[in-house]
Amino acid sequence: MTFKFLKIPSLITALLIGLFACQDEPPPVMLLRFEEDLMALDSAHLQDGMAQLARQYPDFLPFFLTEIAHNPERPHETPQEALAGFAFAPQIRRLYDSCRVVFPNLDEEERALARLAQRYAQLLPGRPPLRFVTAVTEFVGDAYAVNDSLIMIGLDMFLGENFSGYDPQYFPRYLRRQFSKEYLPVKVGLALASHIVGPPQQERIIDYMINNGKILYILDQLLPDEPEYRKMGYTEEQLAGCYANEAETWARLLELKVLYEPLSHRNQKLVMPSPATEMVFLEAPGELGNWVGWQIVKAYMRRHPQTTLDELINFRDSQRLLELSKYKPKRTD
Repeated sequence: MTFKFLKIPSLITALLIGLFACQDEPPPVMLLRFEEDLMALDSAHLQDGMAQLARQYPDFLPFFLTEIAHNPERPHETPQEALAGFAFAPQIRRLYDSCRVVFPNLDEEERALARLAQRYAQLLPGRPPLRFVTAVTEFVGDAYAVNDSLIMIGLDMFLGENFSGYDPQYFPRYLRRQFSKEYLPVKVGLALASHIVGPPQQERIIDYMINNGKILYILDQLLPDEPEYRKMGYTEEQLAGCYANEAETWARLLELKVLYEPLSHRNQKLVMPSPATEMVFLEAPGELGNWVGWQIVKAYMRRHPQTTLDELINFRDSQRLLELSKYKPKRTD
């Protein structure tokens, strides 16, 4: 079986962008610049500076000290030692300078985050308003939900795929392709959606597919004007190939009898980041199972349009959701 690739007309994307630009601006959001305050610390008055950071970032500073600044090779270091070791390290200063070059300001990103926050408030009413904080993480993470309202954005993970600091040994090309500033809203949306949905109830492939399909569905609702290929981390041709081969892909998954297998080394590329999903088709992109899970969730929501996002999130029976979706893609040829 040959995985077919199709071109997606760029005119459609341009029209969507043009229409989106005409919409009213959403309310502003809280976007805090932790990396700037961190780099402004005075080593001669570190204790006072740390106290000021604690007042400005009461729920972020503990997370930052534990998950980012702490040196695992020094298990007994104090929080102040962890902060100083990170803030005054030469490589962190250079990384901060690189972030300032790529992001001389965050005006565009702030507008995108405001639109995301507005959609979030509309789709999931009653939850605390979103807040965002930027940081330099030394490649620990691109975006992460610290709690139910605060999202961290690691600016150093959006410096462009050719940034010299991205070691190809740790960051292969299919990942580096997503390390550009255009991906920032998507990664933030993914972090938020992943936090909302949580992990799957069981360890079967179908549970991961449906769970990740919910995450992608929510991401799509939060960022309706972002292109689908970017939400999957694919190229446009890869996404078009998924649609062109949807029926064959589903048939192949059923033939392999992989849906009810536990997650393993053999099948993990279906639902985990990877360059390809060779077990389905040689040319198939990675995380193809997640894309199919997304289509299953979309099919379910089409059949049950009154379902709220909270109801979808709380529908934990993957097998039942699959049955009720009546998912059966049609062949395109």
